[in-house]
Amino acid sequence: MTSLDQADVKLCAQSCAAANIRRASRAITRLYGQFMAATGLEPTQYSLLVACSLTGGATVSKLAEYFALDRSALARNLAVLEKRGLVKVKHGDDRRTRKIALTPFGEATLANAMPHWREAQNAVESKFGAERLQKLLSELRVLTEATSPISTSPI
Repeated sequence: MTSLDQADVKLCAQSCAAANIRRASRAITRLYGQFMAATGLEPTQYSLLVACSLTGGATVSKLAEYFALDRSALARNLAVLEKRGLVKVKHGDDRRTRKIALTPFGEATLANAMPHWREAQNAVESKFGAERLQKLLSELRVLTEATSPISTSPI
């Protein structure tokens, strides 16, 4: 049996991209959640509404690909939004394809949430620096493209 080298464990904890990016993701999601709380939307729900608004009717597959989610996880998230009347699911060009679009209520909810998102974004830029944030976002896009066969372009 191989003995555990504590130096390797420490190196892993400090340099593991997956663990460190997930930790940062949880922290920033929590921060955005605090700003978004008054809207009744979780940051993940807000992001889905933004994507649906940008596309005007993306397929479930395209949304799942963009968010790097499996279709079942996305379907669960969309079901919550549909139940709240924020999105509608329509059949696409064939019966197997489903397209997601914002309802008028979803558009209004997104519009009302936008100032809260701006406050969260401003808080992050204030704490981290706007230029550093833009560099980080650019590097994260490159990292995503380098480590995944999925599309990272905006929908």
